[in-house]
Amino acid sequence: MKIRKHVQRISRTALTFILATGMSGTVITTALAAEGGMGADAIPLPIELSPFKQRIPENAANVEAGRALYERSCIWCHGVNGEGKGPVAYFLSRDTAPHPRDFTSGIYKFRSTLSGEMPTDEDLFRTITRGIPGFMPGFRGYSTEDRWRLVYYIKSLSPDFKDAEPELIKVVGTPIPPTAASVQRGYQVYQKFKCWECHGGGGAGNGKKAGTLKDDWGFRLPPRDLRRPSSFKNGNAPADLYRTIMAGLDGGAMPSYSDFFEGSEQEVWDLINYINSLAAE
Repeated sequence: MKIRKHVQRISRTALTFILATGMSGTVITTALAAEGGMGADAIPLPIELSPFKQRIPENAANVEAGRALYERSCIWCHGVNGEGKGPVAYFLSRDTAPHPRDFTSGIYKFRSTLSGEMPTDEDLFRTITRGIPGFMPGFRGYSTEDRWRLVYYIKSLSPDFKDAEPELIKVVGTPIPPTAASVQRGYQVYQKFKCWECHGGGGAGNGKKAGTLKDDWGFRLPPRDLRRPSSFKNGNAPADLYRTIMAGLDGGAMPSYSDFFEGSEQEVWDLINYINSLAAE
């Protein structure tokens, strides 16, 4: 009877929150007390909740399972051996970049690590999950466990991942409100580092160097049109832009600016606000 009274006093919102988040018994008691449903000396509700799933281990079995997933979904672009030479690779971009990543080369664009470093496992997981707008689909349809299996298999294709301890980019500050003052400061940063040489004065990707840019494999690489954030391959959230600016896109034409912003990282957030102000979408 005592438990039944407690159950009746729980609001629908509180119970939904508890079930969705998987709180422990101790946290449940605290949450219910805040809702006015339980006193400090009351017993916790007898609800069995599944604990949050832990990341699956990186072992031979999961690498092999990742290989099967790769052969089902990735082989067509990235090739049998992961060299980026699948049967449809050429038709994605033909004579322009990007082409499918060569997983055996150890060169990755989308990282949260310094230029020249290997990506973290989380970087690979993010790219697999999100995809690359206009080029690679996201694989959210795969379970979390299967996406980790793909990460482990991709890592097995390059010896550079073995014992790698990549150094992360320095993250200083957080996104700031896009005030007129911040956007103006960002414009000055855009001018100072001559971003317009590639991206153009209005961010249309038509700078004077635009037609000369190539990636490390010799393919023509048009700079990004900053007016179209939905096309940003590494993501368009402030954190994504910070990562792109500071880490650069290894193998492409976008260098890392982490050294240039050393000690003045706050300017990166202003630059991001200026870039966002160019959006025409």
